Amino acid sequence: RAPGNVLALIGMGEAYEAAADHAQAARAYGSIIDLFPDRADLRRFAGARLERVAKAGALSLAVDTYRKARKQRPDHPSSHRLLAFALLKKGAPAKAFSVLKDALARRYPGGRFRGVDSVLREDLGLAAAAWMRKEPSRTDHIVERLEAAGGRAERKPSLRFVLTWETDANDVDLHVHDASGAHAYYSAPSLPGGGRLYADVTTGYGPECFTVRHDRAQWSRSYRLEAHYYSRGPMGYGMGKVQIVEHDGNGGLSFEERPFVVMNDQASVNLGLVRRAKPAAKKMAQR
Repeated sequence: RAPGNVLALIGMGEAYEAAADHAQAARAYGSIIDLFPDRADLRRFAGARLERVAKAGALSLAVDTYRKARKQRPDHPSSHRLLAFALLKKGAPAKAFSVLKDALARRYPGGRFRGVDSVLREDLGLAAAAWMRKEPSRTDHIVERLEAAGGRAERKPSLRFVLTWETDANDVDLHVHDASGAHAYYSAPSLPGGGRLYADVTTGYGPECFTVRHDRAQWSRSYRLEAHYYSRGPMGYGMGKVQIVEHDGNGGLSFEERPFVVMNDQASVNLGLVRRAKPAAKKMAQR
């Protein structure tokens, strides 16, 4: 009855996902793109939903809509980041590296996107690590390009939680709780057991990034994630995602998307647990 109602399309897509009807879920999310082709924010949000759909072609559609959103709003870091990480998922690390290199070289509006340089340097390092894994014969060339672009080399395991949202002039915050009950957020950005939130973005879109480093054995056995609508401002409901990116230290990347919609000031959305895989048991040496 109201085909332009974005929340109705999101609800329909989520219902189809729950019913394992991935083709119809992709159709629902793709309808957001069809209805609002000139809205980079809605293109990106639809892409985030499509990335999660287990259907052939959904990831390619997400890449396409991210590419167009990047052309429409290159002044938003998310336009570059979302495209780059979708390309990494598709196994195209060289293309992802190029997108992130350009993103890092850009100037963004003053006072916006605090901490984005740190996030993009790390992003570029992850893309370089994945590229070196795919094309080890080009390692020297890739390292040279990474250093020239000002990226951060990523040679050790890491776990990242990256929050982005698609509304302007408002404040969504990432909260991370570890298994011991410690809580990291804008006022207490670090966890005692390891991990740090880079910056608090209060002016819309993000990204806010929390990264856990150290040896994997020192990571918490689980992390609980929340998106908190600190200040909704003039833009109405907030919609975005937390992307979970794990790096094995050798260019192997795994991804998980947790999209959300939050409606009210001071509301929190529980985005669930991230459990650390148990290390494989060592075999006893035979005598």
